[in-house]
Amino acid sequence: MDKYTLYQKTKNRYKPWPIKNVYDFFINTLKAQPLSLSDKDLKPFLIEHEIPERNKVGGIYGIYDSAITALLNGKVKSVNDMAFQQLAQKSVPLTNTDTILTIGLLVILETDDFETVSGCYIGGTINRLYNLVAFFAGLPEVDKMNFENYIIDDYLSSLADVKTMGFFEL
Repeated sequence: MDKYTLYQKTKNRYKPWPIKNVYDFFINTLKAQPLSLSDKDLKPFLIEHEIPERNKVGGIYGIYDSAITALLNGKVKSVNDMAFQQLAQKSVPLTNTDTILTIGLLVILETDDFETVSGCYIGGTINRLYNLVAFFAGLPEVDKMNFENYIIDDYLSSLADVKTMGFFEL
């Protein structure tokens, strides 16, 4: 099968997630704390040039849970690993934004239509988190003339990593 045919089949199988479902996943599964653009502790992060324009921000989250950050940093392979489960038992909920941003990860989701995710800013380089966001966003719309093999190759690589994490049966 050629790469463009594979792209079309994959695009049809893995649709972009509605932004509400992404919100639910971040809150309920990643135990993220939703943050507000108006939060004073967030303001120093908003000067980064990679931050989405304010009118395109689809969600801001602080991820601080030790089990989740270990998984996203690759220190734990899957949510099914004993190490993940042991860390999860020790996790304590936090609400202080400054503490969350000091020990955790900042994620700002971008949306073009407030229906699906179109991009993101992640404080730091956390490939597994980028792979999750790529999974949520789905494949971009590309015609055969503008198709490049890396589009499907990168997405399939993200899917493989997301599957390894154990959140989904893919």
